[in-house]
Amino acid sequence: LSEFLELAKSESTLLNTRHTEVELSVNRVNQARSQRILPRIELNTAHGLVPAVSSSIPNLSPGQYYLDPNLKNDWYNWGIFTRAEITSLQPIYTWGAIDNAISAARQGVIAAEAGYQAERSVYEERLSELYYSRLLSMELDRLIKDALGQLEDAEERLNKMIEEGDPELEESDIFEFRIFKFELLSRVDEVKQNLIFAESAWNLALNNRAQNVFYSPDIPFLDQIDYQLMDVHYYEEQARSQRPELRQLQAAYHAAKFGLQANKAANYPSLFMGLSASVAYTPNRPKQDNPFIINNTNYASVSYGFGFRQNLNFMTNRVNIDRAEIQVRQTRYAQQAVLDGILLEIREKYRNMMTSFSRLQNTREAFQVSTEWLRLEQIDYDLGFGDVNKLIDAVKKNLELEAALKQRTFDFNVSVIKLNRAAGLPVTESNN
Repeated sequence: LSEFLELAKSESTLLNTRHTEVELSVNRVNQARSQRILPRIELNTAHGLVPAVSSSIPNLSPGQYYLDPNLKNDWYNWGIFTRAEITSLQPIYTWGAIDNAISAARQGVIAAEAGYQAERSVYEERLSELYYSRLLSMELDRLIKDALGQLEDAEERLNKMIEEGDPELEESDIFEFRIFKFELLSRVDEVKQNLIFAESAWNLALNNRAQNVFYSPDIPFLDQIDYQLMDVHYYEEQARSQRPELRQLQAAYHAAKFGLQANKAANYPSLFMGLSASVAYTPNRPKQDNPFIINNTNYASVSYGFGFRQNLNFMTNRVNIDRAEIQVRQTRYAQQAVLDGILLEIREKYRNMMTSFSRLQNTREAFQVSTEWLRLEQIDYDLGFGDVNKLIDAVKKNLELEAALKQRTFDFNVSVIKLNRAAGLPVTESNN
C-alpha cells in the first residue's frame, strides 16, 4: 500500500499543481525580502548623432564656450551622443511595514504547505480506498470461482438424484437450485466487471500506459487492518494538533495580523535615502568649466540625500486598516468554525468505524457458524443420510456470509482510513 501511494502521488498532476502554490508563496517571500535592499533602481540610456559647435570668438577656450552668445552648430562635424542615468531609492526606516510584509508572506508559505498537505491527505484516502477495492475484487473473484466449483458438484448430485428418482427430492428444490444458479452467474459477471474497473483505475492512478507493465498488490488477500480501537477523544486531540486545515487557518490568521500592522505603518512617514547619477559623453561637444553651466551632451553628475515620504490619503489608509481588521476577525471565526466541523466529522467517522467493526465481528462469527453447518451437512450427505436441500442451503448461506465477510473487512479498513484522515493521522497508520 505504501508503495502504491508513493508512486500514485508522484504521478498525480493534481498534487503537482497544488505544490506549485507552495512555490509561488515562497516566491512572494523573496519578493517581500527584495524590498529591503534597493527596492527601486533604474537605468536609462540614450544614444544618437549630435553636431559639433563652433565659436566666432578667437582664442576662446572650449571649456568657456558658454560665454559666446553667438555659438553655432557645426553641421559638417558629427559625433555620437551617449547618456546613462541611474536612480535608486533605499528605505531606511518604515515603521515595520517591510518586516510585517515579509512575516505575512512567510505565513502564506505555511498556509500553502498546509493546504497542500490537506489535499494530499484527501488524495491518499481515495488511493487507499482504491487499493482495498482492488483487493476486494480479487477476493470476490476467487470466491466466485470456488462457488462455481461447488455449484457444479451440487448440480451433479442433483441430477443424479433426479435420475435415480429420489423420493425426498421435491420440485421446489429443483427450482430453488436453478434460481440460485442464475443469481450466482449474474454475480460472476458483476465481479469480473468490478475487477476490470479496479485494474483500469489503478493504471489511471499510476499513470501506467504501457501494455507490458502490470501492477498488482504485493499480498493479494484482503485482511483486517491491525488496529487498536481508541476513545473518540484521542482522535479529537490528534485533530487539534495534526489537521493541516487548522494550521492553514492559523497561518492565515497570523498573516492577517501582520498585514494589519503593515497597513497601520502607512500612516507614518518613512525615511529613505536617494541616489542619482548621470553621465553623458559626446566627443565633439566640450565640457564647460562653470559649475552652474551644464552641457547636456557632455557632463557627469552625482546627487544623494535623505528624505521622508508620507501618504496623505488618510481616508484610504483608514479603509485599508478597517479591511485588515475585518480579515483578522474573519480568520479567527473561520478557525473556530472549521474546528467545530472537524470535531463533528470525527464523531461521524468514529461512529462509522465502530459500526463497521461490530458488523465485521458479527459477520465473522456468523461465517464460522455457517462453515460448521456446511461441514456437518457435507458429512451427513457423504454418509448417505443427508438432505440435499439442506446441503444446498448451507452452501448458499456459507457463500453469502463469506462474501459479506470480505465486504465488511473492506468497509472496516476504509472506515479506519477515513477516521485517520479526519484526525490528521497518516491514512496508513496502525496505532496498535
